[in-house]
Amino acid sequence: MDKDELLSIIDVLSNNAIGSFESSISQDRADAIDRYLGRPYGDEMDGRSTVVSKDISETVDWIMPAIMEVFFSSGNIVDFRPFGPEDIEAAQQESDYVNYVMLQENNAFLYIHDWVKDSLILRDGYVKVYPEEVEIFNVEKFSGLTEDEVLMLMDKGYELLGKDERQIIIDEQTVTVYDLKCRITEKQVKIKIEAVPVEEIRVSRKTRGSLDDAALVEHYTVKTRSELIEMGMDREFVEGLPAASDQTGAESSSRDRYSESTGAEGIDPSMEEIEYRECCVRVDFDGDGRAELRKVVIVGSEIPDGDEWNEEIEFQYFCHVTPKRLPHRHIGESLYDELQGLQLLKTIFERAMVDNVLGLVNMEYAINERANMEDFLVTRPIGIKRITGSQPIADSYEVIQKPNILPNILPAINYVDSVKQRRTGVRPDTIIDPDMLKDVRRDSYMEQLSQANAKIKMICRMVAEIGFKPLAKKVHALLIKHQDKSKVVQLRNKFVTVDPSEWKDRFDMTVTVGLGNGTKTEVKEALGLIGQGQMILKEMGLVGPEEAYNLFSDIVKVAGKNNPESYAINPDPQNPKFQQVMQARQKPPPNPLVEVEQVKQQSLQQIAKMKEDHKHEMDTMKMQSEMEIERNRLRMDAMKDQMKQSTEFMIVKFKEEQENYRKIMENEVKALIEGFKVDIGKPGIGAEMQ
Repeated sequence: MDKDELLSIIDVLSNNAIGSFESSISQDRADAIDRYLGRPYGDEMDGRSTVVSKDISETVDWIMPAIMEVFFSSGNIVDFRPFGPEDIEAAQQESDYVNYVMLQENNAFLYIHDWVKDSLILRDGYVKVYPEEVEIFNVEKFSGLTEDEVLMLMDKGYELLGKDERQIIIDEQTVTVYDLKCRITEKQVKIKIEAVPVEEIRVSRKTRGSLDDAALVEHYTVKTRSELIEMGMDREFVEGLPAASDQTGAESSSRDRYSESTGAEGIDPSMEEIEYRECCVRVDFDGDGRAELRKVVIVGSEIPDGDEWNEEIEFQYFCHVTPKRLPHRHIGESLYDELQGLQLLKTIFERAMVDNVLGLVNMEYAINERANMEDFLVTRPIGIKRITGSQPIADSYEVIQKPNILPNILPAINYVDSVKQRRTGVRPDTIIDPDMLKDVRRDSYMEQLSQANAKIKMICRMVAEIGFKPLAKKVHALLIKHQDKSKVVQLRNKFVTVDPSEWKDRFDMTVTVGLGNGTKTEVKEALGLIGQGQMILKEMGLVGPEEAYNLFSDIVKVAGKNNPESYAINPDPQNPKFQQVMQARQKPPPNPLVEVEQVKQQSLQQIAKMKEDHKHEMDTMKMQSEMEIERNRLRMDAMKDQMKQSTEFMIVKFKEEQENYRKIMENEVKALIEGFKVDIGKPGIGAEMQ
C-alpha cells in the first residue's frame, strides 16, 4: 500500500468519524458550551427579560471540587497487582513510580480538571499520553586536565564554554594543564500527559466504548511552520505546504468566546499555521492480510517522507472518560443531557417572574384623549400625570390590573430545583445540623447524605475505571520502552533507584478511588471497629506485627498521609530497621547454671536489701526521735524566752507608772506652794493665814 492509498483510507474514516465538522455531536457540544456559559437562547424580545438560568454551570462547578478532592486525597489512584509473593515489592515500586509520573511529573491538577470538566459538559473528555524527548543542559567545571583528557571530553560531546591554561611542575617537569568550563547536553525521554479539546478528536463511528478498539483515533490541530521544522520535517517540504483554513467546528466556535483561536499572529511566514493530523489507524499497510495499528502524521494533505511519520505502534496514545457510560457506545451522557431541559424551563419561569415584577412596578394605563400621553409613558417615583378639562380625573384613565404570579412561579422554580437535585445528586444548600447527628437520627441522615452523593461517587469510579486504568497501563508501557536509564526519585519519603527497563508487562491493576469504601468518617469508624477486634484477637495470639501495621497503614492513609513508614517501622522481614529491632529483642537460650547463679544472686540481693531496709528504718526512727527531742527543746526555750520578755516588760511598765505618779505629785505640790505665794498680803485666798 502506498501513501496515497493510506491517505485516502484515513480521509474516509475521518470524514465519517464522531467529532467531524458539522456532525450532530458537534452541534450538541456547541449548544452544551452555550448553556454552560449562560448565553442567550436567541428567542429574546426587546423590552422583555433576557435572564438565562445557569443550572448546568452551577451543577458542574459544585461537582468539580468533590471529584478533584477524591483524586488528590487518595494517594495512589491505581495499584498494580503482583504476580506472586516474590513480586510484591517490585509491583509496589512500579505502582508508586507510575502514579508519580501521572501526578507529579505532569501538571496533574490541570489535565485532570480539564479532562473531567470536558466530560461533565460535553459527554466525553480526552487526554493524550506520549513520549517527548527533551534536552537537559548541565554546566560543569574541570580543573587540571591534560590535553589528552580535554580531547576525551570533547569526544564525549562536551561543549567548551571557557578555558584557562596554566603551568604546573610534575616530577621536576613543567606540564601544561587546562581549567575548563563545559556544557553537556543530555537527552531524556519524559512521558507527557495533556488534556486535548474534544473538538480536536475524531473517533471512528463504529467504536464501542474503549478507544483501544477504534479503527481510527485522530488528533486534528494546527502547528506553525517553525514547530514542524523543529519536529524534524524537511524545511523545503514544510515551506511548500498550504496554510490552514479558518474552518472550525461548531463547538470550537462556541468555546472561542473572545476570538482567542482566530486571526493571524503576525506576518512572519514561520509562524503561519499548518493543518496537523496525528492519526492512530488500523490498516493493512504491509499487505499481510492483517490490520496493524499505525501512527500516521498528516500535514496539510500529505504524509511526510520518513518512517517516523508512518510507523507501527503497540497502542494508541489517547484515553477518554465519560461521566455516564452508555453500554456498547463510545459517546456517553453528561450533565448537559440531564439538565438542558430543566435549564430551559427554569429560564422561562425566571423570565416570567422578572417580567411580572417589572409590570407590577411599572403599571400600564388605559387613557382617553384628555390624558397627556407623554406623562403616562414615563414612570417616576414622584411624578405628575396631566389631565385636561374640568371633568373628574377618574373618567380619563384606568389602571390595567395584572395578576401577581409570584405565589405560583416560586413553587414551580423550587420544583425544578428538586428535580435537578434528584437527577444529579448535587445539593449545594445542604446544611449539616449538629443535632441531626445524634442518636438514631444520625444514621438516617447519613444514609440520606450517602444516597445524595452516590451519583458523584459513581462518576469518580467511572473516571478511574475507564480513564485512569488505561492511562496507567500506557504510562507503564511507555516507561518500559523509552526510559532506558535508571533514575533516582523520592517515593514514600525515601530515595530509590527506578529502572523501568527491568519491569514486567503488567495488565492487572486495582483502582484505589471511587465507590465501596464509604466516606472518610465511615472509614474511620470501620477502622476503629477493626482495631477493637484486633485487641481481642491479640490476646489469643491471632494478631501479629504485620496485621497491626496494616491497620496502622490504613489509618495513616485515611488521615491524608501517604507514607506510613514516616510514623512507624514496617515489619517487613526485609526491612533493615525491623531486623535491628528483632535482633535487639532476641535472647540466647537460658543456661541452667547461669539461672542457679542468678537465683543465688537474687537471694543475696534480697537479703542485702532487707538489711538495708531495716537499717534505713532504724535510722529513720532514730532521726525522727532526735527531731522530736529537738522540737521539744526548742519549744521550752521559746517559752522561757517568752516568760522572760513578759516579766521584763511588766517591770519596765511598773517603773514607768511609778515615775509618772511621782511626777504628778510633784507638780501638784509645786502648784499649791505657788498659790500660797501669790495670795500673801492681799485679799483673797490665804489672806486669813497672815
